[in-house]
Amino acid sequence: MHGRHPSAQVVQYNDLCCLIDCGEGTQERLRPAGVRPFQIDIILISHLHGDHIFGLPGLLSSYTHLGRTAPLSIFGPVGLKGFLECIIGYTELKLSFSLSIIEESPETLCSVFKRANFEIWTFPLYHRIACNGYLFRELSSNIRLNKERLQEYGLTPVQIKAVKREEEIENLGSRVPASVFILEPLPPLSYAYCSDTRYDLRLLPSIQGVSVLYHETTFMNDLEEMADQTGHSTSSQAGMMASAARVSCLVTGHYSSRYKDVSPLVEEAGKHFRHVIESEEGKKYNLRNLAKGLEQ
Repeated sequence: MHGRHPSAQVVQYNDLCCLIDCGEGTQERLRPAGVRPFQIDIILISHLHGDHIFGLPGLLSSYTHLGRTAPLSIFGPVGLKGFLECIIGYTELKLSFSLSIIEESPETLCSVFKRANFEIWTFPLYHRIACNGYLFRELSSNIRLNKERLQEYGLTPVQIKAVKREEEIENLGSRVPASVFILEPLPPLSYAYCSDTRYDLRLLPSIQGVSVLYHETTFMNDLEEMADQTGHSTSSQAGMMASAARVSCLVTGHYSSRYKDVSPLVEEAGKHFRHVIESEEGKKYNLRNLAKGLEQ
């Protein structure tokens, strides 16, 4: 409604592609967003309400019809395995790929996946049913090369690889330290996904200081009582959470269909936090830029 679809996000870090939640119509929206379906390595489900999971059976079926062979891992709350196994069994879907379904019921921040310099954690949200949030964290800063300095010294590909290993190189008969070609490192990035949750300060230890926080803003503050009854947050509460967690950027979303124009929700959150972004359908965001206060 109003050009907005049920929940789904894609987070990409180098060659790792993660789909978070899979509401109805997700697979139809991947290609227009520039995401090839087979790119997805991991799927993270927050909870089993339809607007977050009803697109998943169709996506798995499409993968089989298209001949996917790469293994796929799906993480989510307890109940996810039974939900998928029931559908796969009754529809007699013969998957063409290996599927791992991992159920998590975290009480605190809990690691679920790690690859090289990147780790994914899950933590509890406070919705009407079991609901998991997700934290994506870069473990250390990546080396940034000074391209102008590389060209100035005319380094070969072999020498550049040595610099990336922070090794001293030989250039024009002299030994040159790798630090000559390396820029000041940027702080590691982090992204927290809080889909459906009441305003609850127990979230703070899991999201403290993240670069970018996605926090649901289902209602405006005049419906605070309804938000609490339905297990959601208001935009003011999301702003207060971002402020208390000392994050760099707040991304709003999961807007109630009662709001055609969501700018008042963004403005309301902005009364409590300095850097608030409206999540727009199909738009790509550079987390590094958002953390620096930019909007692209």
